[in-house]
Amino acid sequence: MMSPNEALAKAKIILEEGGVIGFPTETVYGLAARIDIPSAIEKIFTTKERPFFDPLIVHVASIEQAKKVTAFWGPASQALAEAFWPGPLTMVLPRDPSVNAMITSGLESVGIRMPNHPLALELLQQVGVPLAAPSANKFGRTSPTSASHVRVEFKNENVFVVDGGDCEIGIESTVLLVRHRPEGVMLSILRRGHILKSDLARVLEEKGLAYEFIEQVDKRESPGHMKHHYMPPVPLVVCLDPSRSPESVLKEVNEKIGELPDEIESIKIIKPKAGIHSYEVLKLSEDPLLATREFYGHLRDVAARGKDCILFYREAHQTGERWESLFDRLNKAASLIV
Repeated sequence: MMSPNEALAKAKIILEEGGVIGFPTETVYGLAARIDIPSAIEKIFTTKERPFFDPLIVHVASIEQAKKVTAFWGPASQALAEAFWPGPLTMVLPRDPSVNAMITSGLESVGIRMPNHPLALELLQQVGVPLAAPSANKFGRTSPTSASHVRVEFKNENVFVVDGGDCEIGIESTVLLVRHRPEGVMLSILRRGHILKSDLARVLEEKGLAYEFIEQVDKRESPGHMKHHYMPPVPLVVCLDPSRSPESVLKEVNEKIGELPDEIESIKIIKPKAGIHSYEVLKLSEDPLLATREFYGHLRDVAARGKDCILFYREAHQTGERWESLFDRLNKAASLIV
């Protein structure tokens, strides 16, 4: 078995040669390539089978490195980076012209973050160039939170993975649109995550910065913005009434699932042709932090046990900002919500 130093050395060589590698972060594992090798950036999309309209996040080793990939780095960006980096916050800022348009899907903005994982930071520092990296899974499918998940996902592509253990947080970073204006900073959460709206507001208020949260924005600037994402290989059904029997839920699902389109926004919807007859209930911890950490792993484990579908019952206690971040993933992973 490779030592961490040996794994990092091998990953660095693969990246320098224009390849892609799997690497750990505190959120989920990423599929990374150097941002200065266009063919490597393209390889991310082809390896993931990801459409080119879905932008990638640029991972950096420092604030100074982040400043080189954005056309404007203002006081709010600085305050939020100082408070939450390294950590699970991606800031969407104006793109520097040097950033390859393939990374940003042709948009004039770029998502940037500094991951909070020692191996990720060491790799970034050794490479000396930011890495573009979406989650290390096939497009639209369940995100990986362990090295074994990545190896299974890309067994045919033989992707090398730096093993950094299980991810601490377990869902993707918060994606925050940041726009500096003369009257203050305009913010919009494009994707919910571990860093909450209240956390962001607290930091800006402590720094005395004027800000406004805007809800109605174009979410194309964020990865994972589609209606469906993170889907397991069998249908996941979210039931909003915890008192309903599984038999009642399955009856409704079998009536509705055939009416679903085969594909939504380039993501194939799983619809068993013979109908749904067996199920397993997905159970998560009552603590939202633990539930978030175990979600993708449990989803993969349950799907691998061979039932026709996975049921998840939303409980009354599952409310508040922390749970909403998890339900953003649950609802997108679901074939149906009943």
